[in-house]
Amino acid sequence: MRFSLGCSAIAIIAVSAPAIAGETVRYEAAPDWVIPAELDDAVLADGPSEQLFDWQHRLENGIVQSFNDRIVRIDNPEALTTEGTLKFDWSPDKGDLFIHRFEIIRDGEVIDLIAQGVEFDVIRREENLERRLLDGRLTATVAVPGLKEGDLLRVAHSITVDDQALGDEVQVIQYLPAAPWRVGQGRAIVSWPTSEKMGWKAGPFVDLPEVQERGGYSFLDIAVPIAKREDMPGDAPSRFRAYPLLRVGSFDSWQDLSKVMEPHFTKAAQLTPGGEVEAIAKRIMAQTRDPKTRAALATQTVQDEVSYLLDGLDGGNYLPQAAEDTWDKRYGDCKAKSVLLLSLLRYMDIDANVVLVTTRGGDAMPELQPVPANFDHMIVRATIDGEDYWLDGTNTATRVGTMAAVPPFYYALPLTPDGSDLVPMRSRVQDHYDMAMAMKIDQTAGVDLPMMFEMTMSMGGPASAQFEKIVDEDDPEVLRQIKGSFGAGQFPGGQVTDIDVAYDDDLAIGTITVKGVADASFNFDDGKVVSDIGMVTGGVQFAPNRVRPAWRDIPVATRGPSRNKYTVEIKLPDGGKGYTLDGRAEIDESFANSRVTRKSSIDGGTVHLVEEAFANLGEVPVEDIPAARRAALHIAKSDLIVKAPGTAKWRWELDDKTRRELTAPALAAYNKVVADAEEDDFGPLTSRAQFYASIYDFENALADYTTVIDTEPTSDLFLTRADALISLGRLDEAVADIQSAYDLSPDNDTAYWQAQIMARAGHADQAIELLDALPVDDDDLDGFTDTRAMVLGIAGDVDTGLFLLEERLLEKDNSSTLLNADCWYRALHQVALEYAIGQCTRAVERASYPAGVLDSRAMVHYRMGSFDAALADLEAALKLQPGLSNSLYLKGIILLEQGKGEGRKAIDEALRQSPELEAYYALFGIGPKS
Repeated sequence: MRFSLGCSAIAIIAVSAPAIAGETVRYEAAPDWVIPAELDDAVLADGPSEQLFDWQHRLENGIVQSFNDRIVRIDNPEALTTEGTLKFDWSPDKGDLFIHRFEIIRDGEVIDLIAQGVEFDVIRREENLERRLLDGRLTATVAVPGLKEGDLLRVAHSITVDDQALGDEVQVIQYLPAAPWRVGQGRAIVSWPTSEKMGWKAGPFVDLPEVQERGGYSFLDIAVPIAKREDMPGDAPSRFRAYPLLRVGSFDSWQDLSKVMEPHFTKAAQLTPGGEVEAIAKRIMAQTRDPKTRAALATQTVQDEVSYLLDGLDGGNYLPQAAEDTWDKRYGDCKAKSVLLLSLLRYMDIDANVVLVTTRGGDAMPELQPVPANFDHMIVRATIDGEDYWLDGTNTATRVGTMAAVPPFYYALPLTPDGSDLVPMRSRVQDHYDMAMAMKIDQTAGVDLPMMFEMTMSMGGPASAQFEKIVDEDDPEVLRQIKGSFGAGQFPGGQVTDIDVAYDDDLAIGTITVKGVADASFNFDDGKVVSDIGMVTGGVQFAPNRVRPAWRDIPVATRGPSRNKYTVEIKLPDGGKGYTLDGRAEIDESFANSRVTRKSSIDGGTVHLVEEAFANLGEVPVEDIPAARRAALHIAKSDLIVKAPGTAKWRWELDDKTRRELTAPALAAYNKVVADAEEDDFGPLTSRAQFYASIYDFENALADYTTVIDTEPTSDLFLTRADALISLGRLDEAVADIQSAYDLSPDNDTAYWQAQIMARAGHADQAIELLDALPVDDDDLDGFTDTRAMVLGIAGDVDTGLFLLEERLLEKDNSSTLLNADCWYRALHQVALEYAIGQCTRAVERASYPAGVLDSRAMVHYRMGSFDAALADLEAALKLQPGLSNSLYLKGIILLEQGKGEGRKAIDEALRQSPELEAYYALFGIGPKS
């Protein structure tokens, strides 16, 4: 496990360094201080493949030597591959790599590979150059010659570290493997002269033995594996979930650590009078007198004009590069960038210090042994007008409007001449938005017709940098991908017609604006036409699991800081007449370090909604979890819907001319996305086909589906085109499409549908042959029986069809599906009606979605001449499913028979949706009487 102060990367450069003494592998006997492992032959023979795991560290005279002796048994080909090549990394500017043993043990015989002259090759790998990490480490590697399955491989090595930045101070961190990891014999020993001050801690949840003293040295001897770790909830603070580590170091305190590290950074920040860095500071000072603006400009300069590169050569892991060298080279790691920023701020008389932080697990810092390896990053703290600003030279897009953001690091260690304690990085509410989304929706065409939308999403802070790159590159392919992601990914059925990406460098705000067309925002729910417009509340959740006894005292970690804003405007049909808001129009509530606000209204036919979501880094104490859970649930249940009036018109109620006029903008949008689409992108064309079908333009829908099918046929597309063909009365072609669908994806339900359409087209005998050829098991028998009965009935064998249904119902007399099939069959064929109402009522009572079953019972009432009862069932069905064309058609027939002219309107609306109904019902002698 390695630790250094470094971060991410952008580009690479070539670096060379002179040879130094630590660049060669040294082959020597183990040092005298190493305590040889006493091996148990029984364990070696029968124990786990990991035979020996022996780590020992000696801390003395400012040097750390870490020794490892390992024996592993080669049990299988995988182990042979894994263990057949060895490699060890070390930093040659800080110490040496020693190989003490390199042996194969075979049938009790020791094969000494060092004595045979086998040596490690040394290479400079720089494996992380793509991440801008040049750590200067070397790798010693060797392919183990002659290794076989069944062998024991034993390698003992050690690495010394004399860190220039720490002077006489030392540190070591040792990972402590826990059960169920298995090893024959395992231990970790850390020793140091008893006369030298040393501190140590292990955690989390690690019990350490007492330190033993002998021969003038102190020994901490830990057997591994340590006890099995208790599983921790994923939302626990990281200090509960961290890997078990032993930390040992010579620093008395955090203040001591701060004081030791500080001189390197103060020296590196010194500027030469008249130099380039000083000139930069003067230029910034000439631009503004405001210290906050100056600090922001200095940070922007370091972020934008100095690229990232971790240079770990020549002691560089802790030693910083001089500020003027960083500017001259125009690259540097987090230390170099922080020192450069520090030099600029101090020249401008802004109170500032570099601070050490960790980007992971910072909440645990106060509980740890003070050692530099606890930290993996460095930033700058600037104090202006009593307020702390945490400035990161390796970050991007810092501006005066965003510089107050507090990174989620929990604690910082300022490096000061007199030393400093850890400083909490207190979270505060952001005064800028990480993301602001504004949506304008035009739903004026109608509640069930496509909406036009314009969505603008703005990102501030580091997230905005991706927008700058997109704008600079202006790559059409990237814009095309973004268009795709903002279509159906944001709105059901969405297609983007226009996209614009912009970046404001002064504010560091990136913006994407997309325009397009999508499915209606309204839906029919429980008898009401509504649109759910809440943006934040539905996603609110706080349900930590603290049921296990071991978890009951563990707080909940909360993420942050963040702040997002959502603005929605919806233009309503009919000028908004009769539309209302239902739910909580205003909210300002908090839970678990988070806050949600909402303001909404309807004004002048437009819905206005503004919601914000705030989140802060922190923890929820155990005693506050129940209240936070209740508060979150209360917010999550704060629905807000726009409810349409009962007079809102459905699309089937509109005449063709009005419907075309209202949907003209949507059609223009679909035409544009189709014209702009790539040759192999049929998504827009499919969407336009669906649009045509939704407005009952079946000819154009058919044409678009055919274009797609000719290139990319699928079973679903064939079935969808078959529906269009059925609506156009072209049943034989529909049968062919259903067959093609079946060929691509064989399914009995598809075959049942094909058989019914074949019968309706006059090919009942072929339909029976098709059904006879199907493999039918008990799970398929209900659908098979229903279909066969319908085909037989259409063919004129009504009694046999009814008999099949009755026989099946004897076996499954509570099946709503079969009961409805029986009800519908009797109604269509006007047979055995005396038993039909009972069957229908039982089907209604058992149906999960009773609209279709009510329609079946209405047909029975109609056949029996009970027009009022039939109309009552039809109205109930249409209340549950307003667009049920079968019910509208029968309603119109009944009304006309009652001499009511409005029946013609119902029939027109039904046939507008499903023109095939006229021919289908005529098969059974059902149709308008005038």
